[in-house]
Amino acid sequence: MRRALALTWFQHRRIRELCAGLDIELLVLTTKRGGLLRYLVLGARTLLQLARRRPRVVLVQNPSLILAALAAAVRGVLGYRLVVDAHNEAVVPFINRQRWVARLSQWVIRRADLTIVSNRQLAERVLRQGGEPYTLPDRIPVPPAAPARTLSGTFNVVLIATFAPDEPIAEVLEAVRGVEVELYVTGDHRKLDGAVAATVPANVRFTGFLDELDYWSLLRSADAIVDLTLMDDCLVCGSYEALALGKPMLLSNNSATMELFGDSAVFTNNTVADIRGALERLRLEQVRLQAAAAGKRRELADLWTGSARALSDRVAGAARMEAVD
Repeated sequence: MRRALALTWFQHRRIRELCAGLDIELLVLTTKRGGLLRYLVLGARTLLQLARRRPRVVLVQNPSLILAALAAAVRGVLGYRLVVDAHNEAVVPFINRQRWVARLSQWVIRRADLTIVSNRQLAERVLRQGGEPYTLPDRIPVPPAAPARTLSGTFNVVLIATFAPDEPIAEVLEAVRGVEVELYVTGDHRKLDGAVAATVPANVRFTGFLDELDYWSLLRSADAIVDLTLMDDCLVCGSYEALALGKPMLLSNNSATMELFGDSAVFTNNTVADIRGALERLRLEQVRLQAAAAGKRRELADLWTGSARALSDRVAGAARMEAVD
């Protein structure tokens, strides 16, 4: 899409797939600097790119809230339409609950011409905050040709983890204690709370951070995939990855997740007892869940194609309006 530019300050599959589907150039700006200096460096590089390229439409990913706020602040000066791809934290801050974060997030929503969210529930929140929402779930990824490998357990489950504050990792670890499940946990387990790390069950294996091929190889090898969150109305990336491979999946029972995935997943309220029972359901219903996942994958692929096409027309129309203005 000519005269449109997407900016992000960190890699994320959602915005990569979004830009590929909309045919928008994606510019990923990163730095090894930390703290305040990181924001100063990336902010300066962002302004330089916007001033040089003078796009008619700018798409930014939020988080980063600072990137989104910067794009909203200078849009009038540089004369572009602003589209924000808003993740849950950008609409309802969960990890960063400071009052200024909530206020700045709402200001960005009001300043943006369009705020893209993943589900109906977040769209309603955007409307209440004075924004213009557009609902677009994540695109189902295409897994790389990573071979499956033989895992050691009779029922092998992968827990997709980043050890963020919204993930009930301790509850999952306790739920598999004494159960015939071999649990593989992705991500940097050095972030795990020390007290929890000291009592990890013997049937838990931490994989550490995996590169792309090894990550997909592990998912392909699993009997089931677990990806849980404490956030309201959060559609986790792991759910789409599980669908891409046709794997049974265990997800948190927030309303957006249950509405989108229906009978293609097993849901839990994130407590130890409920997770343990849900894992048993995964084991007993593998065949049904595999078939349901295949059907849901086709359904969501068609949904994404139609919604992305309509969004592309809308963004292109905004670019033409900006050109006329």
